[in-house]
Amino acid sequence: MKPVTFPCSGSVAEARARIEAAIDGRPWNAAGLDGWIRGDGVVLYYRDAAKYRAIFRPTFIGRFRERDGKTVLDGRFRMTLFARALLPIWLAPAIVCLVVALVPTQLQPQSPGFRIALALLGGVLALMAFGRFALEWWGRPGDVDAISQAIRAAAQPH
Repeated sequence: MKPVTFPCSGSVAEARARIEAAIDGRPWNAAGLDGWIRGDGVVLYYRDAAKYRAIFRPTFIGRFRERDGKTVLDGRFRMTLFARALLPIWLAPAIVCLVVALVPTQLQPQSPGFRIALALLGGVLALMAFGRFALEWWGRPGDVDAISQAIRAAAQPH
């Protein structure tokens, strides 16, 4: 996705403290902004399920910077590295099913019904894997907006 910039009031340290307070102030079983800050690097996401983080949802990954005497939070919404690494694991069963169904073998003659069923299963598994990642790449309606609103509220207190 394209780069996003959030203006922050005050210094980098003040902006960081406000966002950390927003993260720490969210009760463990409530929806809201969550994530972590390491140095000037930030990883933020919106937790709407109380007990776990959905790794396949848009995540804001960015850095605090000083630009023209003002503090900004620059970054992008993207999938975490861990989630991107899972794509081959999600696709592996689909590939195995499709290869077994479509590649001729001399081991044992397979019935056409079995091969068709295996090809359909492989196709469904591949669609599910790509659908899961497509949901992340394009996001669920409102995901990016929810994170953006939470970041703006924490970075620009009124």
